[in-house]
Amino acid sequence: MTNTVYQAKAGDGFKRTGLKRRNSYFNTPQEAIVEALALKEKMDVIYNNEIQWDYQGKITGSFDKISFLKGYLRGDRRTKPFYLQILSLDSIEKSKLPSSSISKKMNSEDKKIFNKVIKLFR
Repeated sequence: MTNTVYQAKAGDGFKRTGLKRRNSYFNTPQEAIVEALALKEKMDVIYNNEIQWDYQGKITGSFDKISFLKGYLRGDRRTKPFYLQILSLDSIEKSKLPSSSISKKMNSEDKKIFNKVIKLFR
């Protein structure tokens, strides 16, 4: 029997690499979104909060791969964007997956994008 699990992924537009935590699969999309926002905070720290996130941008992709937030270093849209994604994967294993708690540092814009993406999964 297959089970859908979710994984958070972030793309570093400057280094052109993807970020994700190893074995970070979640049972619910809410947990994956919280994880993606935690990766966003990590990138903000690395780049001294110089990434300007486009909270008004479109949510794109399919159910298997939703991109929901883009950011640009110093707001320069000519550069490769930073991004957050949620991947939906089929899992055959029945293992206990980690859970993540909603960050207390989540700002109002993060909460809005969180709610917007959750609506897509309903």
